[in-house]
Amino acid sequence: MSVDAASATWPGLFYPDISSGQGAMDLSGIYAVCIKCTEGTYYRSPVYAAQVARAEAAGAFVFAYHFLTDEDPAAQARFCFDNAGPHVGLMVDVETETITGAKPALAQNIGFVQQYRGLGGTIHLEYLPQWYWNDPWGSPDLTPLKNLNLVLVSSNYSGYSTGNGWREYGGWHPTIWQYSSSVPLHGQQVDFNAFLGSGATNAQELVTELKSVVMTGSLPSQQTWQELVTTGNQSLQDIAGACKMDPATILRATAIHYGLYDPVTGRYVDQVFAGTPASAKIPAGAKLWVLK
Repeated sequence: MSVDAASATWPGLFYPDISSGQGAMDLSGIYAVCIKCTEGTYYRSPVYAAQVARAEAAGAFVFAYHFLTDEDPAAQARFCFDNAGPHVGLMVDVETETITGAKPALAQNIGFVQQYRGLGGTIHLEYLPQWYWNDPWGSPDLTPLKNLNLVLVSSNYSGYSTGNGWREYGGWHPTIWQYSSSVPLHGQQVDFNAFLGSGATNAQELVTELKSVVMTGSLPSQQTWQELVTTGNQSLQDIAGACKMDPATILRATAIHYGLYDPVTGRYVDQVFAGTPASAKIPAGAKLWVLK
């Protein structure tokens, strides 16, 4: 088994998503995996059951994904539900189909989610790369998807250290980031994803949190990651206490999410390193990434 520098260096839960291209591969040593089940109304992965069995044998949390096409969303929902079933958490994968060129629209995306839930299915993850949101969708407001109690899974392969995959688009902040399409795992090159959860460092706690996000759309505490812009009347300790977080966790999560601190936050952090206590008020305009 091999891992990349991100999963070895940065906090969070790192897990693969796989399709039939990897076959019934060895999945030992991982904590979670997302497995392609269906595409459109015409394709069910022939190795889906075998991959699920390998994941379960490894003790990993398993959820599935459906590759959305521009076919009738109700028909796709029925096809996916008949194959995945009501007890498996689902992620909808929205991007261009490379063979047919199919490009599902925002309305079809919304329709699929609504229809799938209407059948009794569980779906709370939306894989929507920023490039697809930008073109062909034209950078719309993503509130209609966000309001369906979905969480955003971004895709950005610029390198995990850049933090680019945590950046907001369409008025929506990613909860999960697919940061690479070529992480080596037991001799295969696979997509890999990062999930920060509440900022916990214990893998099993993060798995519990990921399960909650996949199955309910939120963390067990019902808290979600949000941007907090300071008003100048609270200290880092005040903010941490209100969010039930550790001050160091807030600064770490903010650095990971934005890649670079904004100027106000950066000056404040420099002052803390220079000896300013965490009880000092943060100037107005600092952007922090917190659980609320």
